Amino acid sequence: MFALFLITLLAAIGLATATVLADSGLRWWSTFARLRSELKGAPAPLPALRPATTAVAQAAFDRSGTVRSAGGRVSYAA
Repeated sequence: MFALFLITLLAAIGLATATVLADSGLRWWSTFARLRSELKGAPAPLPALRPATTAVAQAAFDRSGTVRSAGGRVSYAA
């Protein structure tokens, strides 16, 4: 019975590891595709940004000094 539990646990850990690695790989692939298109001269689209929070309880996380323009162009090249 313990062997069945151990095999199931190892299979779940392997599945979680494969999922995390696949997600990381897709993020890198997307980032480099965006960088390649920008270096070719095509403008890169702005990433979707979450709206700023205005709750008083989160005053320590205020972003009032970093207002971004909606029509600006972001450069991802270093």
